[in-house]
Amino acid sequence: IDQANIIYQPAGGNTYELIGSKQVSIVGREEKCACTLLTGISAGGDLLPFHMVYDGKTKWSLPSSKAPSYNEALGMNFQFVWLNTDTYWSTFKTMCTYF
Repeated sequence: IDQANIIYQPAGGNTYELIGSKQVSIVGREEKCACTLLTGISAGGDLLPFHMVYDGKTKWSLPSSKAPSYNEALGMNFQFVWLNTDTYWSTFKTMCTYF
């Protein structure tokens, strides 16, 4: 079993706007959107389904069931889990649900 941090909306100091613009928005500059990917291999050598861990306190922190490829991911036994915490890091509890 291993886990990796995935940042899909990085925080940073870069902004993009048309040359000559009078105002450049920096809303959300301090926050990043990220999750943890947990994956493993069985004793028999089979790749186990991916387990995605998102921060948030409700199921609304998970990808929408209407998102592109959502059903395909479920068909490959992906698991989308919210922790009811302020972090997206995997915990002992989430690792136990993985197995």
